[in-house]
Amino acid sequence: MAETVNISYVFDDKFSDKFIVSAYSAAKNTRASVAIYIVDCGISEKNKKKIIYLREKCENILSIKFGVPKRVEVLEKFPIADHFSSAVFYRLAIPKVFPKLRRVIYVDCDTIVDGDITTFWGENLDGRPFGAVEAEGNFFDGKMRFSTRQRLGITDERRYYSSGALLIDCAKFKESGIFQRVIDQIKSTESFLRCPEQDAINMCLENSEHMPLSPVYNFSPFAPLARKCFKQNPNIVVIHYSMCKPWLTSKKLLKALHSIGLFRYSAAVVLKFWKYADEIGFSEVNRRSVSYTLNFLYKRTFQPLERFVSGKIRNKILNLMKNFRNMAACRKSCDKK
Repeated sequence: MAETVNISYVFDDKFSDKFIVSAYSAAKNTRASVAIYIVDCGISEKNKKKIIYLREKCENILSIKFGVPKRVEVLEKFPIADHFSSAVFYRLAIPKVFPKLRRVIYVDCDTIVDGDITTFWGENLDGRPFGAVEAEGNFFDGKMRFSTRQRLGITDERRYYSSGALLIDCAKFKESGIFQRVIDQIKSTESFLRCPEQDAINMCLENSEHMPLSPVYNFSPFAPLARKCFKQNPNIVVIHYSMCKPWLTSKKLLKALHSIGLFRYSAAVVLKFWKYADEIGFSEVNRRSVSYTLNFLYKRTFQPLERFVSGKIRNKILNLMKNFRNMAACRKSCDKK
């Protein structure tokens, strides 16, 4: 009999419904039994009942366990962007919250598992505390890589990886004191961190402390290198919606556009979320879904072109406009005289 796969999520009430979609997709596509471990950062009893109901929908979910982390004041007070909460830090506390775990997969709630997660579970960590997908493999192009290293003050030799999906060896993780080291890093950090926990862990850990894994375990479909990554690794396991939140989109509009052959790639990837959401009964309604969808499609179509133009000719255009304004001002001044 196949070994039980342990999957952990960390969230509060805000992400309860999104967790249900992600966990359902993981259980549905995994041939082995699944045990789910939730780090509870503020989940209501009403939502806990919805979460427990998952076991009735998915026979291979053996158990769903909740654990509450010990809150750390410096993490609770650290200034972060509005779309984050202090819950992001407590993924690093999973081995402490569930001390009996030997190995566990952590995934963000804004994911779906579109393949069998046992392949992720079976990756060899070679004695390291955890495995993660390096951002250069999918998320970052060369320009983003340079700006991120410059922003965080880390060297070119230091790898930068995403914390949205992790394979954790719990004993090694605790021995390495990674959670405390991140707390210490946060204490000494005065600058604003765009991706607070992810930036902090990349600032304080060495390359040898994590195992680089294939981008198929943390595929961000709208990142700069995503399409190239997809062509090289078509069997995606974890889709991470880090740059578009599908539950804010209009499913009807995306289906209509996809049916007439428009935005095939972008619409298809977002509609994967809605496929699982419909099956599990995800009912959240966003009143501005059409405007969000149009804005998302605009970014997918025109922003890459804008970045290209800005890099090649934008400065020349701006200089020409500046010279034109100066000439017009001179003529106006001469006319007055």
